Amino acid sequence: MDRPLPSLRASLDDFLAQLATLQYRHAAGLSPDLRLRELHEDSPEISSEEAFAAATEAVPKARAKGDLLGVRRLQLLREFIATQVEEALAAPAAEAVAQLEARARLPVDDQALSFGEALGQLPHEPHRARRALLESATGDFLWDNRGRYGERREAAFRVTERLRAPSYLALREDVSGIELPKLAEAAAETLRRTEDAYRDVLGYVLKKVEPTLRALPSGNARRHDLQAGTQIPWLSGFFRREDEWSSVIRWLTEWGFHPAAQGRIRIDDEARPGKASRPFTAAVRIPNEVRLVVQRREGLDALGSLLHEYGHALHHAHVSEQLPLELRRLGDASVTEAFATLFERLLTHEEWLKRYVRLPTATARDASRMAAFQALTVLRRHCAKLPYELSLYTRGPSPERAEEYADAQRRALFVEPHPGFFLFDVDSQLYVTRYLRAWALETRFTAQLTARFNEDWWRNPAAGRWLQGYFGRGGTDDAEALAGELSGMALTLPEAGERLVALLNR
Repeated sequence: MDRPLPSLRASLDDFLAQLATLQYRHAAGLSPDLRLRELHEDSPEISSEEAFAAATEAVPKARAKGDLLGVRRLQLLREFIATQVEEALAAPAAEAVAQLEARARLPVDDQALSFGEALGQLPHEPHRARRALLESATGDFLWDNRGRYGERREAAFRVTERLRAPSYLALREDVSGIELPKLAEAAAETLRRTEDAYRDVLGYVLKKVEPTLRALPSGNARRHDLQAGTQIPWLSGFFRREDEWSSVIRWLTEWGFHPAAQGRIRIDDEARPGKASRPFTAAVRIPNEVRLVVQRREGLDALGSLLHEYGHALHHAHVSEQLPLELRRLGDASVTEAFATLFERLLTHEEWLKRYVRLPTATARDASRMAAFQALTVLRRHCAKLPYELSLYTRGPSPERAEEYADAQRRALFVEPHPGFFLFDVDSQLYVTRYLRAWALETRFTAQLTARFNEDWWRNPAAGRWLQGYFGRGGTDDAEALAGELSGMALTLPEAGERLVALLNR
Protein backbone atom coordinates (compact mmCIF):
# COMPACT_ATOMS: atom_id res chain seq x y z
CA MET A 1 0.00 0.00 0.00
CA ASP A 2 1.86 3.06 -1.27
CA ARG A 3 -0.13 5.77 0.52
CA PRO A 4 -1.75 4.09 3.54
CA LEU A 5 -3.03 7.20 5.35
CA PRO A 6 -4.82 8.83 2.37
CA SER A 7 -6.37 5.45 1.55
CA LEU A 8 -7.53 5.01 5.14
CA ARG A 9 -8.97 8.52 5.37
CA ALA A 10 -10.88 8.00 2.12
CA SER A 11 -12.53 4.87 3.52
CA LEU A 12 -12.96 5.77 7.18
CA ASP A 13 -16.40 7.41 7.12
CA ASP A 14 -18.01 4.68 4.99
CA PHE A 15 -16.39 1.95 7.09
CA LEU A 16 -17.72 3.41 10.33
CA ALA A 17 -21.18 3.84 8.78
CA GLN A 18 -21.23 0.19 7.74
CA LEU A 19 -19.95 -0.93 11.14
CA ALA A 20 -22.57 1.11 13.01
CA THR A 21 -25.30 -0.25 10.73
CA LEU A 22 -24.23 -3.84 11.40
CA GLN A 23 -24.19 -3.22 15.14
CA TYR A 24 -27.53 -1.43 15.01
CA ARG A 25 -29.26 -4.20 13.05
CA HIS A 26 -27.88 -6.91 15.33
CA ALA A 27 -28.73 -5.21 18.64
CA ALA A 28 -32.11 -3.95 17.36
CA GLY A 29 -33.22 -7.51 16.63
CA LEU A 30 -33.20 -7.05 12.86
CA SER A 31 -30.39 -9.55 12.18
CA PRO A 32 -29.15 -12.50 14.25
CA ASP A 33 -25.71 -12.28 12.64
CA LEU A 34 -22.91 -9.79 13.05
CA ARG A 35 -20.82 -10.03 9.86
CA LEU A 36 -17.70 -8.31 11.10
CA ARG A 37 -15.19 -10.53 9.32
CA GLU A 38 -16.62 -9.71 5.90
CA LEU A 39 -16.56 -5.98 6.69
CA HIS A 40 -12.90 -6.07 7.68
CA GLU A 41 -11.96 -8.23 4.69
CA ASP A 42 -13.61 -5.67 2.39
CA SER A 43 -11.69 -2.79 4.02
CA PRO A 44 -8.09 -4.00 4.56
CA GLU A 45 -6.77 -0.43 4.62
CA ILE A 46 -8.66 0.19 7.89
CA SER A 47 -6.62 -2.37 9.83
CA SER A 48 -3.35 -1.85 7.98
CA GLU A 49 -0.08 -2.21 9.87
CA GLU A 50 1.47 0.08 7.27
CA ALA A 51 -1.07 2.79 8.10
CA PHE A 52 -0.28 2.47 11.80
CA ALA A 53 3.44 2.80 11.09
CA ALA A 54 2.83 5.79 8.79
CA ALA A 55 0.72 7.57 11.41
CA THR A 56 3.35 6.83 14.07
CA GLU A 57 6.09 8.33 11.90
CA ALA A 58 3.97 11.38 11.05
CA VAL A 59 3.26 12.44 14.66
CA PRO A 60 6.74 13.81 15.51
CA LYS A 61 6.93 15.54 12.14
CA ALA A 62 3.64 17.35 12.76
CA ARG A 63 4.76 18.20 16.30
CA ALA A 64 8.03 19.64 15.01
CA LYS A 65 6.05 21.95 12.72
CA GLY A 66 3.92 23.15 15.65
CA ASP A 67 0.82 21.66 13.98
CA LEU A 68 -1.07 20.77 17.16
CA LEU A 69 -4.33 20.05 15.33
CA GLY A 70 -2.46 17.77 12.95
CA VAL A 71 -0.90 15.96 15.92
CA ARG A 72 -4.33 15.45 17.44
CA ARG A 73 -5.73 14.05 14.18
CA LEU A 74 -2.82 11.64 13.82
CA GLN A 75 -3.11 10.51 17.45
CA LEU A 76 -6.77 9.71 16.91
CA LEU A 77 -5.93 7.81 13.74
CA ARG A 78 -3.25 5.76 15.52
CA GLU A 79 -5.69 4.72 18.22
CA PHE A 80 -8.38 3.95 15.66
CA ILE A 81 -6.04 1.80 13.55
CA ALA A 82 -4.74 -0.12 16.58
CA THR A 83 -8.31 -0.79 17.63
CA GLN A 84 -9.34 -1.96 14.17
CA VAL A 85 -6.31 -4.25 13.84
CA GLU A 86 -7.49 -5.92 17.05
CA GLU A 87 -11.12 -5.99 15.92
CA ALA A 88 -10.16 -7.56 12.57
CA LEU A 89 -8.21 -10.28 14.38
CA ALA A 90 -11.12 -10.80 16.77
CA ALA A 91 -13.85 -10.74 14.10
CA PRO A 92 -14.18 -14.55 13.65
CA ALA A 93 -14.46 -15.05 17.42
CA ALA A 94 -16.86 -12.11 17.78
CA GLU A 95 -19.10 -13.50 15.03
CA ALA A 96 -19.06 -16.93 16.65
CA VAL A 97 -20.02 -15.46 20.03
CA ALA A 98 -22.85 -13.41 18.48
CA GLN A 99 -24.25 -16.53 16.77
CA LEU A 100 -23.83 -18.57 19.94
CA GLU A 101 -25.77 -16.06 22.03
CA ALA A 102 -28.46 -15.59 19.38
CA ARG A 103 -29.11 -19.31 19.00
CA ALA A 104 -28.73 -20.45 22.61
CA ARG A 105 -31.76 -21.70 24.52
CA LEU A 106 -31.33 -21.76 28.28
CA PRO A 107 -33.63 -23.94 30.44
CA VAL A 108 -35.31 -21.87 33.17
CA ASP A 109 -38.27 -23.44 34.96
CA ASP A 110 -40.30 -24.99 32.17
CA GLN A 111 -39.16 -22.39 29.63
CA ALA A 112 -36.35 -22.23 27.10
CA LEU A 113 -35.07 -18.64 26.99
CA SER A 114 -32.57 -17.05 24.66
CA PHE A 115 -29.41 -15.78 26.30
CA GLY A 116 -30.54 -12.18 25.81
CA GLU A 117 -33.99 -12.90 27.24
CA ALA A 118 -32.51 -14.50 30.34
CA LEU A 119 -30.10 -11.60 30.91
CA GLY A 120 -32.86 -9.06 30.32
CA GLN A 121 -35.30 -10.73 32.70
CA LEU A 122 -32.80 -11.27 35.52
CA PRO A 123 -32.76 -7.82 37.20
CA HIS A 124 -36.54 -7.43 36.84
CA GLU A 125 -37.53 -10.82 38.28
CA PRO A 126 -39.26 -10.20 41.65
CA HIS A 127 -38.90 -13.77 42.97
CA ARG A 128 -35.49 -14.58 44.39
CA ALA A 129 -35.61 -18.28 43.54
CA ARG A 130 -36.24 -17.58 39.88
CA ARG A 131 -33.59 -14.85 39.81
CA ALA A 132 -31.15 -17.45 41.10
CA LEU A 133 -32.18 -19.79 38.26
CA LEU A 134 -31.66 -17.03 35.70
CA GLU A 135 -28.25 -16.13 37.12
CA SER A 136 -27.22 -19.78 37.21
CA ALA A 137 -28.44 -20.41 33.65
CA THR A 138 -26.60 -17.41 32.19
CA GLY A 139 -23.46 -17.83 34.29
CA ASP A 140 -23.22 -21.57 33.58
CA PHE A 141 -23.72 -20.92 29.85
CA LEU A 142 -20.87 -18.42 29.88
CA TRP A 143 -18.63 -20.78 31.84
CA ASP A 144 -19.37 -23.69 29.52
CA ASN A 145 -18.48 -21.49 26.54
CA ARG A 146 -15.51 -19.71 28.13
CA GLY A 147 -13.28 -20.97 25.32
CA ARG A 148 -15.23 -18.95 22.75
CA TYR A 149 -15.14 -15.81 24.86
CA GLY A 150 -11.46 -16.43 25.60
CA GLU A 151 -10.69 -16.48 21.87
CA ARG A 152 -12.06 -12.93 21.63
CA ARG A 153 -9.80 -11.78 24.46
CA GLU A 154 -6.78 -13.53 22.91
CA ALA A 155 -6.92 -11.04 20.04
CA ALA A 156 -5.38 -8.49 22.40
CA PHE A 157 -2.19 -10.54 22.54
CA ARG A 158 -2.14 -11.07 18.79
CA VAL A 159 -2.43 -7.34 18.05
CA THR A 160 0.50 -6.73 20.38
CA GLU A 161 2.66 -8.96 18.18
CA ARG A 162 1.25 -7.52 14.95
CA LEU A 163 2.05 -3.92 15.93
CA ARG A 164 5.34 -4.83 17.63
CA ALA A 165 4.34 -3.45 21.03
CA PRO A 166 6.08 -4.65 24.21
CA SER A 167 2.71 -5.60 25.75
CA TYR A 168 -0.99 -4.99 25.29
CA LEU A 169 -1.11 -2.59 28.21
CA ALA A 170 1.83 -0.67 26.77
CA LEU A 171 0.05 -0.49 23.41
CA ARG A 172 -3.16 0.86 24.90
CA GLU A 173 -1.27 3.40 27.01
CA ASP A 174 0.66 4.50 23.94
CA VAL A 175 -2.32 5.03 21.64
CA SER A 176 -4.73 6.41 24.26
CA GLY A 177 -2.39 8.50 26.38
CA ILE A 178 -4.07 7.11 29.52
CA GLU A 179 -1.69 6.35 32.41
CA LEU A 180 -3.02 2.98 33.53
CA PRO A 181 -1.15 2.60 36.86
CA LYS A 182 -2.19 6.10 37.92
CA LEU A 183 -5.84 5.41 37.06
CA ALA A 184 -5.72 2.07 38.89
CA GLU A 185 -4.44 3.86 42.00
CA ALA A 186 -7.28 6.38 41.71
CA ALA A 187 -9.79 3.53 41.37
CA ALA A 188 -8.48 1.86 44.53
CA GLU A 189 -8.66 5.18 46.40
CA THR A 190 -12.24 5.71 45.19
CA LEU A 191 -13.23 2.30 46.52
CA ARG A 192 -11.73 3.15 49.92
CA ARG A 193 -13.40 6.55 50.17
CA THR A 194 -16.87 5.37 49.18
CA GLU A 195 -17.07 2.03 51.02
CA ASP A 196 -18.82 3.15 54.20
CA ALA A 197 -21.55 5.13 52.45
CA TYR A 198 -22.10 2.37 49.90
CA ARG A 199 -22.42 -0.35 52.56
CA ASP A 200 -24.86 1.73 54.61
CA VAL A 201 -27.26 2.20 51.69
CA LEU A 202 -26.69 -1.33 50.36
CA GLY A 203 -28.15 -2.72 53.57
CA TYR A 204 -31.26 -0.60 53.12
CA VAL A 205 -31.67 -1.59 49.46
CA LEU A 206 -31.26 -5.32 50.09
CA LYS A 207 -33.89 -5.22 52.84
CA LYS A 208 -36.29 -3.49 50.46
CA VAL A 209 -35.78 -6.37 48.01
CA GLU A 210 -36.22 -9.03 50.70
CA PRO A 211 -36.26 -8.33 54.46
CA THR A 212 -33.93 -11.22 55.33
CA LEU A 213 -31.18 -10.33 52.85
CA ARG A 214 -27.81 -9.27 54.22
CA ALA A 215 -24.62 -8.23 52.45
CA LEU A 216 -21.35 -10.16 52.59
CA PRO A 217 -19.42 -11.17 54.57
CA SER A 218 -22.06 -12.06 57.18
CA GLY A 219 -24.98 -12.44 54.75
CA ASN A 220 -25.68 -14.41 51.60
CA ALA A 221 -26.70 -11.71 49.12
CA ARG A 222 -25.81 -12.47 45.52
CA ARG A 223 -25.15 -10.26 42.53
CA HIS A 224 -28.67 -10.88 41.23
CA ASP A 225 -30.08 -9.47 44.50
CA LEU A 226 -28.11 -6.26 43.97
CA GLN A 227 -29.23 -6.12 40.34
CA ALA A 228 -32.83 -6.38 41.49
CA GLY A 229 -32.25 -3.76 44.18
CA THR A 230 -30.75 -1.21 41.80
CA GLN A 231 -33.92 -1.37 39.73
CA ILE A 232 -35.51 0.31 42.81
CA PRO A 233 -38.70 -1.76 42.33
CA TRP A 234 -40.57 -0.08 45.19
CA LEU A 235 -40.65 3.12 43.13
CA SER A 236 -41.48 1.56 39.75
CA GLY A 237 -45.08 2.72 39.89
CA PHE A 238 -43.89 6.32 39.71
CA PHE A 239 -41.84 5.65 36.55
CA ARG A 240 -44.38 4.18 34.14
CA ARG A 241 -43.14 3.18 30.71
CA GLU A 242 -45.86 5.21 29.00
CA ASP A 243 -44.79 8.41 30.80
CA GLU A 244 -40.99 8.30 30.63
CA TRP A 245 -40.63 9.22 26.98
CA SER A 246 -42.92 12.22 27.31
CA SER A 247 -41.00 13.39 30.43
CA VAL A 248 -37.72 13.44 28.51
CA ILE A 249 -39.21 15.09 25.43
CA ARG A 250 -40.85 17.79 27.54
CA TRP A 251 -37.56 18.52 29.31
CA LEU A 252 -35.53 18.66 26.09
CA THR A 253 -38.05 20.95 24.41
CA GLU A 254 -38.09 23.37 27.36
CA TRP A 255 -34.28 23.30 27.47
CA GLY A 256 -34.08 24.34 23.83
CA PHE A 257 -33.15 21.04 22.18
CA HIS A 258 -35.12 19.57 19.30
CA PRO A 259 -35.70 15.95 20.45
CA ALA A 260 -34.82 14.57 17.01
CA ALA A 261 -32.16 17.23 16.31
CA GLN A 262 -34.09 18.39 13.23
CA GLY A 263 -34.21 14.84 11.90
CA ARG A 264 -30.59 13.89 12.51
CA ILE A 265 -31.63 11.50 15.31
CA ARG A 266 -33.76 8.59 14.12
CA ILE A 267 -35.65 6.90 16.92
CA ASP A 268 -36.38 3.16 16.84
CA ASP A 269 -38.86 2.39 19.61
CA GLU A 270 -40.62 -0.50 17.90
CA ALA A 271 -40.97 -3.64 20.01
CA ARG A 272 -39.49 -6.71 18.34
CA PRO A 273 -38.02 -10.08 19.37
CA GLY A 274 -34.27 -10.10 19.88
CA LYS A 275 -34.03 -6.37 20.49
CA ALA A 276 -31.60 -5.31 23.23
CA SER A 277 -33.36 -4.70 26.52
CA ARG A 278 -31.40 -1.50 27.21
CA PRO A 279 -31.34 1.58 24.95
CA PHE A 280 -28.32 2.18 22.75
CA THR A 281 -27.05 4.68 20.19
CA ALA A 282 -25.57 3.91 16.76
CA ALA A 283 -23.74 6.82 15.12
CA VAL A 284 -24.07 5.87 11.45
CA ARG A 285 -23.05 9.26 10.06
CA ILE A 286 -21.96 12.09 12.34
CA PRO A 287 -23.78 14.40 12.67
CA ASN A 288 -26.54 13.58 10.19
CA GLU A 289 -27.62 10.02 10.94
CA VAL A 290 -27.73 8.92 14.57
CA ARG A 291 -29.97 6.04 15.61
CA LEU A 292 -31.43 5.97 19.12
CA VAL A 293 -32.82 2.52 19.85
CA VAL A 294 -35.25 2.10 22.73
CA GLN A 295 -37.10 -0.85 24.24
CA ARG A 296 -39.60 0.89 26.49
CA ARG A 297 -39.52 -0.24 30.12
CA GLU A 298 -40.71 1.10 33.44
CA GLY A 299 -38.61 2.12 36.40
CA LEU A 300 -35.96 4.55 37.55
CA ASP A 301 -33.19 2.57 35.85
CA ALA A 302 -35.07 2.62 32.54
CA LEU A 303 -35.39 6.42 32.67
CA GLY A 304 -31.71 6.75 33.53
CA SER A 305 -30.72 4.56 30.59
CA LEU A 306 -32.90 6.60 28.23
CA LEU A 307 -31.35 9.86 29.44
CA HIS A 308 -27.86 8.39 29.10
CA GLU A 309 -28.35 7.34 25.49
CA TYR A 310 -30.05 10.63 24.64
CA GLY A 311 -26.87 12.33 25.87
CA HIS A 312 -24.85 10.30 23.38
CA ALA A 313 -27.32 10.91 20.56
CA LEU A 314 -27.51 14.68 21.04
CA HIS A 315 -23.75 14.94 21.33
CA HIS A 316 -23.20 13.09 18.04
CA ALA A 317 -25.99 15.02 16.30
CA HIS A 318 -24.49 18.40 17.22
CA VAL A 319 -20.88 17.78 16.19
CA SER A 320 -19.84 20.44 13.68
CA GLU A 321 -19.87 19.30 10.06
CA GLN A 322 -16.97 21.67 9.43
CA LEU A 323 -14.52 19.64 11.50
CA PRO A 324 -11.85 17.51 9.82
CA LEU A 325 -12.92 13.90 9.42
CA GLU A 326 -10.90 12.52 12.34
CA LEU A 327 -12.24 15.14 14.78
CA ARG A 328 -15.79 14.62 13.58
CA ARG A 329 -15.73 10.81 13.58
CA LEU A 330 -13.16 9.83 16.22
CA GLY A 331 -12.34 11.04 19.70
CA ASP A 332 -11.75 10.20 23.33
CA ALA A 333 -14.78 8.10 24.24
CA SER A 334 -14.62 9.47 27.80
CA VAL A 335 -15.94 12.77 26.45
CA THR A 336 -19.16 11.39 24.94
CA GLU A 337 -19.57 9.15 28.01
CA ALA A 338 -19.29 12.25 30.20
CA PHE A 339 -22.10 13.97 28.28
CA ALA A 340 -24.24 10.83 28.55
CA THR A 341 -23.56 10.65 32.30
CA LEU A 342 -24.40 14.35 32.70
CA PHE A 343 -27.86 13.60 31.33
CA GLU A 344 -28.27 10.44 33.41
CA ARG A 345 -27.32 12.27 36.62
CA LEU A 346 -30.40 14.46 36.24
CA LEU A 347 -32.11 11.73 38.24
CA THR A 348 -30.12 12.87 41.28
CA HIS A 349 -31.82 16.31 41.06
CA GLU A 350 -35.00 16.35 43.15
CA GLU A 351 -36.37 19.41 41.40
CA TRP A 352 -35.89 17.84 37.94
CA LEU A 353 -37.85 14.78 39.09
CA LYS A 354 -40.61 16.95 40.52
CA ARG A 355 -40.87 19.12 37.40
CA TYR A 356 -40.61 16.55 34.62
CA VAL A 357 -41.61 13.22 36.21
CA ARG A 358 -44.09 15.05 38.44
CA LEU A 359 -43.10 13.20 41.59
CA PRO A 360 -44.27 14.27 45.05
CA THR A 361 -41.56 15.90 47.15
CA ALA A 362 -40.88 12.91 49.43
CA THR A 363 -40.81 10.49 46.51
CA ALA A 364 -38.47 12.75 44.53
CA ARG A 365 -36.09 12.88 47.48
CA ASP A 366 -36.04 9.07 47.79
CA ALA A 367 -35.69 8.60 44.02
CA SER A 368 -32.78 11.06 43.76
CA ARG A 369 -30.97 9.29 46.59
CA MET A 370 -31.53 5.90 44.96
CA ALA A 371 -30.25 7.26 41.65
CA ALA A 372 -27.05 8.25 43.45
CA PHE A 373 -26.81 4.73 44.90
CA GLN A 374 -27.26 3.21 41.43
CA ALA A 375 -24.45 5.43 40.15
CA LEU A 376 -22.17 4.58 43.07
CA THR A 377 -22.77 0.86 42.54
CA VAL A 378 -21.75 1.17 38.89
CA LEU A 379 -18.73 3.29 39.81
CA ARG A 380 -17.51 0.77 42.39
CA ARG A 381 -18.08 -2.15 40.02
CA HIS A 382 -15.90 -0.49 37.37
CA CYS A 383 -13.24 0.54 39.88
CA ALA A 384 -12.93 -3.18 40.70
CA LYS A 385 -12.97 -4.16 37.03
CA LEU A 386 -9.94 -2.05 36.12
CA PRO A 387 -7.24 -3.97 38.09
CA TYR A 388 -8.87 -7.24 37.08
CA GLU A 389 -8.75 -6.32 33.39
CA LEU A 390 -5.13 -5.18 33.70
CA SER A 391 -4.37 -8.65 35.06
CA LEU A 392 -6.48 -10.35 32.38
CA TYR A 393 -4.57 -8.61 29.60
CA THR A 394 -1.27 -9.42 31.26
CA ARG A 395 -1.81 -13.08 32.16
CA GLY A 396 -4.36 -14.13 29.56
CA PRO A 397 -7.97 -15.42 29.69
CA SER A 398 -7.32 -18.66 31.59
CA PRO A 399 -9.93 -20.16 33.97
CA GLU A 400 -7.81 -18.95 36.92
CA ARG A 401 -8.97 -15.43 36.13
CA ALA A 402 -12.54 -16.38 37.09
CA GLU A 403 -11.86 -16.36 40.82
CA GLU A 404 -9.81 -13.19 40.46
CA TYR A 405 -12.81 -11.51 38.80
CA ALA A 406 -15.23 -12.83 41.43
CA ASP A 407 -13.01 -11.75 44.33
CA ALA A 408 -12.62 -8.21 42.98
CA GLN A 409 -16.38 -7.82 42.53
CA ARG A 410 -17.08 -9.41 45.90
CA ARG A 411 -14.82 -6.95 47.70
CA ALA A 412 -16.25 -3.96 45.84
CA LEU A 413 -19.97 -4.76 46.00
CA PHE A 414 -20.32 -7.08 49.05
CA VAL A 415 -22.46 -9.56 47.13
CA GLU A 416 -21.52 -12.94 45.64
CA PRO A 417 -21.03 -12.90 41.84
CA HIS A 418 -21.17 -15.84 39.43
CA PRO A 419 -17.58 -16.47 38.26
CA GLY A 420 -18.84 -17.50 34.82
CA PHE A 421 -19.10 -13.81 33.85
CA PHE A 422 -15.33 -13.31 34.06
CA LEU A 423 -14.83 -13.00 30.28
CA PHE A 424 -18.28 -11.62 29.43
CA ASP A 425 -18.15 -8.66 31.83
CA VAL A 426 -15.19 -7.16 29.96
CA ASP A 427 -15.26 -4.33 27.42
CA SER A 428 -12.75 -4.39 24.59
CA GLN A 429 -9.72 -2.06 24.46
CA LEU A 430 -9.92 -1.40 28.21
CA TYR A 431 -13.05 0.69 27.70
CA VAL A 432 -13.45 0.60 31.49
CA THR A 433 -10.86 3.39 31.55
CA ARG A 434 -13.15 5.55 29.41
CA TYR A 435 -16.02 5.16 31.84
CA LEU A 436 -13.91 6.02 34.87
CA ARG A 437 -12.46 9.15 33.27
CA ALA A 438 -15.94 10.10 32.01
CA TRP A 439 -17.37 10.05 35.51
CA ALA A 440 -14.54 12.27 36.72
CA LEU A 441 -15.12 14.67 33.80
CA GLU A 442 -18.88 14.79 34.40
CA THR A 443 -18.29 16.22 37.87
CA ARG A 444 -16.40 19.12 36.28
CA PHE A 445 -19.15 19.79 33.74
CA THR A 446 -21.79 19.73 36.49
CA ALA A 447 -19.75 22.09 38.68
CA GLN A 448 -19.25 24.52 35.80
CA LEU A 449 -22.93 24.41 34.78
CA THR A 450 -23.96 25.05 38.37
CA ALA A 451 -21.53 27.94 38.78
CA ARG A 452 -22.63 29.57 35.52
CA PHE A 453 -26.36 28.85 35.48
CA ASN A 454 -27.32 27.88 39.06
CA GLU A 455 -28.48 24.51 40.39
CA ASP A 456 -31.41 24.35 37.99
CA TRP A 457 -29.16 24.73 34.93
CA TRP A 458 -31.10 21.91 33.31
CA ARG A 459 -34.06 24.26 32.70
CA ASN A 460 -32.03 27.22 31.42
CA PRO A 461 -31.80 27.33 27.58
CA ALA A 462 -28.58 29.33 27.89
CA ALA A 463 -27.00 26.33 29.63
CA GLY A 464 -28.14 24.10 26.77
CA ARG A 465 -26.54 26.45 24.24
CA TRP A 466 -23.31 26.51 26.27
CA LEU A 467 -23.26 22.70 26.30
CA GLN A 468 -23.93 22.55 22.55
CA GLY A 469 -20.72 24.50 22.06
CA TYR A 470 -18.83 21.58 23.59
CA PHE A 471 -20.86 19.06 21.59
CA GLY A 472 -19.81 20.83 18.40
CA ARG A 473 -16.10 20.30 19.09
CA GLY A 474 -16.30 16.55 18.47
CA GLY A 475 -12.99 14.83 19.15
CA THR A 476 -10.89 18.00 19.29
CA ASP A 477 -10.13 17.62 23.02
CA ASP A 478 -9.62 14.64 25.28
CA ALA A 479 -11.00 14.36 28.81
CA GLU A 480 -7.86 15.73 30.46
CA ALA A 481 -7.81 18.81 28.24
CA LEU A 482 -11.48 19.54 28.91
CA ALA A 483 -11.04 19.09 32.67
CA GLY A 484 -8.20 21.61 32.60
CA GLU A 485 -10.24 24.05 30.55
CA LEU A 486 -13.28 23.76 32.81
CA SER A 487 -11.54 23.88 36.18
CA GLY A 488 -7.81 24.44 35.77
CA MET A 489 -7.22 21.09 37.51
CA ALA A 490 -6.47 17.54 36.43
CA LEU A 491 -9.09 14.80 36.43
CA THR A 492 -9.51 13.11 39.82
CA LEU A 493 -11.65 9.98 39.98
CA PRO A 494 -12.17 10.01 43.79
CA GLU A 495 -13.96 13.35 43.31
CA ALA A 496 -16.69 11.54 41.35
CA GLY A 497 -17.17 9.08 44.20
CA GLU A 498 -17.21 11.80 46.85
CA ARG A 499 -19.88 13.70 44.93
CA LEU A 500 -22.13 10.62 44.93
CA VAL A 501 -21.49 10.05 48.64
CA ALA A 502 -22.52 13.66 49.31
CA LEU A 503 -25.75 13.07 47.39
CA LEU A 504 -26.44 9.96 49.47
CA ASN A 505 -25.81 11.83 52.70
CA ARG A 506 -28.14 14.76 51.94
